[in-house]
Amino acid sequence: MKYAGLSDNVLVDLLKASDGLAFKEIYTRYWMGIYKAAYVKIYHKELAEELTQNLFVDLWRRRETIVINSLDSYLFGSLKYSIINHYKSQLVKEKYQDHLNVQKQTIASSTDDLVLVNDLSKALHQGIALLPKKTGEIFKLSRIDNRSTKEISQQLNISEKAVEYHITQSIKSMRFHLKEYLFVFLSFVFLHRF
Repeated sequence: MKYAGLSDNVLVDLLKASDGLAFKEIYTRYWMGIYKAAYVKIYHKELAEELTQNLFVDLWRRRETIVINSLDSYLFGSLKYSIINHYKSQLVKEKYQDHLNVQKQTIASSTDDLVLVNDLSKALHQGIALLPKKTGEIFKLSRIDNRSTKEISQQLNISEKAVEYHITQSIKSMRFHLKEYLFVFLSFVFLHRF
């Protein structure tokens, strides 16, 4: 079968049946257009490549469950949301960094407070490392990257209930691991969730 001559609709049907050659044809057909559209929006070569690759990885990962009426619209629409999510994530990181900078300036006068924050940061990273891989990943997406339950669910292709379960488990585990820092930890969790 010659895939290059097939319509997008036929390729999508074959993709849903996990046909790797159909995916390869979709990739070949659309990669450059998606990449150029990403580059025009963000003017950063490596980031445009990364967003384009992630889009196709996500397409393959979700091939059996996605609903595509128009492949072209789906891919370029997905790119649009990937770019929006990238900028949203950047804003959250900048906001978090600004918050950290303000916190560091506020407590800089007290050596004890600075030591406490550094200890908490180390303990937080150690606590995350002790979590099961999926739970730790979901905790970071939720509490550090400030992603909603729905966004995490879509990104990891799991149910929202599963995301909520992992968040609950991670908070329980982190409370136990960070019991010495409970007040500071709870402030971190709630300040960065809303």
